[in-house]
Amino acid sequence: MKDILIEGHRILTTDEVAAAVLDYARVLRERGMSDIVEFPSFHDGSPTLCALLLGGAGHLAVVDAPLGVPSSVSGADDAVDEITRRADALR
Repeated sequence: MKDILIEGHRILTTDEVAAAVLDYARVLRERGMSDIVEFPSFHDGSPTLCALLLGGAGHLAVVDAPLGVPSSVSGADDAVDEITRRADALR
């Protein structure tokens, strides 16, 4: 699991989702664009859906999460596919 760190907030999600979000954020920044992505995450230990604005001047980091949660998260594969598709469309 990974934590996405953005503007003082931690968003816990799968390794694959975090990697796709980070890659897409880089592509958007290179193009001077922004977009909102949705992906499964955990908030206070409960599964939830995160909507995150990428692009612009914000800074984004991904780090290993110190918490032990399931590495398989419902909807994660679909989110990775969609985020990757959007990044590839801009390349």
